[in-house]
Amino acid sequence: MSHEYTLTELEQKICVTGAKMRHNSNRSSGVTNVKVSRRTDRDVEVLGLAGELAVAKYLNVYPDLTIFIRKGGADLITPNNKKIDVKTTFYDNGKLIAFYKPDYGDIDTFVLVTAEHYPTVVIRGWAKKEDLINNDKIGNLGYGKVFMMEQSELKDIDLLCFKSKFVNDKKIPKRYPDNSKDDLSGYRI
Repeated sequence: MSHEYTLTELEQKICVTGAKMRHNSNRSSGVTNVKVSRRTDRDVEVLGLAGELAVAKYLNVYPDLTIFIRKGGADLITPNNKKIDVKTTFYDNGKLIAFYKPDYGDIDTFVLVTAEHYPTVVIRGWAKKEDLINNDKIGNLGYGKVFMMEQSELKDIDLLCFKSKFVNDKKIPKRYPDNSKDDLSGYRI
C-alpha cells in the first residue's frame, strides 16, 4: 500500500536549501551525482531530500539533515537500528533502483518514493538489501547496469518498523504518521 504526503512550504524550503548546500559541498570535493535521468543535479538532490523527509516523517525518525561530503551510506536509521537508503524517482510508475556495485555497506533496507507531482510524494514500499542487490535483479535503463525492482515486488512501508508493542500488557494502538489519531490515554509508561 502506498502512502501519499504533501510537503509543507517549510519542508520544501528545507529541501531546496539542503540540496543546494549538499550540492556545493559534494561538487567542491569532487563527488559527482550519479543518476539515471537527464534531470539537473539540483532537481535530483531536491527530490532526494524530499523523499528522505517524507519517509522520516512517516516512520517517525529524525531525518539526516547534515551537510557534508556524501557518498553512499544510510539516509535514515530506525529505532530498531535498520539502516535505510531512500531512493526517489520523478516517475509515478518508477522502479526501485540501486546502482550496480557489489557492496552497499551497512544498508539494510531500500525505500522507494515517487515524486511526479512534487511537492506531493508517494512512499511506494521497501525491499531488503538481499532482495534487491542480487543477480536476479540486474537490469539496464540505458545508463548502465543497475539493480531494480518493480513496485509490485515491494513490501508495504507499514511492515518496516511498526511492530506491535505492549505497555503494561496492553497493546499500543496503531501509530499514525502525524500522531493525530493516536490514543494513548490510559497507558502508563
